[in-house]
Amino acid sequence: MDDGQQPAQPVYWPRVKTILDDIMARWEARWGREPYPGIHEYAWETPQQLAAAVLSGYRAIEPGVPARETHLVRSLARGVGGFGKMPLHGPFLSNAELEEIVAWIDAGMPAGSPADTTEDGCGGGAVSV
Repeated sequence: MDDGQQPAQPVYWPRVKTILDDIMARWEARWGREPYPGIHEYAWETPQQLAAAVLSGYRAIEPGVPARETHLVRSLARGVGGFGKMPLHGPFLSNAELEEIVAWIDAGMPAGSPADTTEDGCGGGAVSV
């Protein structure tokens, strides 16, 4: 996948959760500590939690707003306001990982295909935001 190009396959919540969990694990490994809640932490257990999340006083994902204009994507791509790119001081997502999150949001934040259901029950349908 080239930079700025949507993934060829649909992206579902389990993949987005993995991307976000992995970036936080890399952050913890780099800095040798747990993130401060609400400052560095970009981790959610369900797509519903992410859909309702508020980051630095802004809703992470606004209904009907294109993914690249959401606070979540802007904060992961370049930072917002007085806050730098997230997670704060890196490491950061690759362009390919960011494009997967963009594709997922623009597709309506699908929890997963029926064949993609995980133990936590994420499967089928999109998330209502």
